[in-house]
Amino acid sequence: MRARRIAGIATIAVVCLAAAGAFWRSRESAAFFATPALLGRFPVEDATVVRLDFESLRQAGLLGESKAPLESEYKEFLDGTGFNYRKDLDLVVATISASGTFFIAKGRFDWDKLQSYAVRHGGSCFESLCRAQGSLPERKISFVRLRADAIALAVSTDELAATRLANQGPPVTAQLPEGPAWLSVPGIWLRRGGFVPPGLKLALSGLVNADRMVVRLVPSADGAGIVGQMDATCRSAQDARVLASQLRVAATTLGSNTDDLAKALAGGKFEATGAVVTGKWALDRGIIDTLTTGI
Repeated sequence: MRARRIAGIATIAVVCLAAAGAFWRSRESAAFFATPALLGRFPVEDATVVRLDFESLRQAGLLGESKAPLESEYKEFLDGTGFNYRKDLDLVVATISASGTFFIAKGRFDWDKLQSYAVRHGGSCFESLCRAQGSLPERKISFVRLRADAIALAVSTDELAATRLANQGPPVTAQLPEGPAWLSVPGIWLRRGGFVPPGLKLALSGLVNADRMVVRLVPSADGAGIVGQMDATCRSAQDARVLASQLRVAATTLGSNTDDLAKALAGGKFEATGAVVTGKWALDRGIIDTLTTGI
């Protein structure tokens, strides 16, 4: 009887230790992938910031399999690495800045296949860092393993740029947008010529006067579609009123556009409150398929 009691106590102790270990790992993972902590790893400069919670998008039914044929380069990558972002990617935080495009991603990665793919395409790997030449001389690609479920990747003129994301800096303290998918664009990028797609450049020209634009995508309350929300911060209330008026006019002109994205934006409703312009769109789920066609 005593032996059985000791065995029972020992079993309970092992279960408790295992549960405590699982709780600690879960807590540690949540802390690592917290957006303020991840952004603390990126270069400190004016940058467009993107956050995409693929796990939440999948759970909401917004990221199914593409029905269109895959683009040849993406199919080659998929065949070579076994990595399919629709299934294997859970989270991406990225910045676009003067020094390059930087990503940190959470997901399921076959590191041996990723390294082999880089080497087969003219790159090289040393320990957890891989480097490869991009499509242009100034586009040097590098990626580094941060942990089993996290990768840092960079496209820059610096072939070692991904290593800049390997070290944790101070967490970002600024208020960040909420939602499974958002984009934050500083005014300096809105004013650069190549940021807005050519087909929308004239219609959205008023945005060049904004100090910052934040766009969020969230599932609609009834689950039937997606709601797009925009906040554009202007220098003054007068600038905000002018921008809201410009965007209302732009929305009426976009309705006749044949571009799917332009037609989706045509239904926008815009209001100015103080120095902030808010916009809202009801989007069909098919817009996700349009934006991800072939990948």
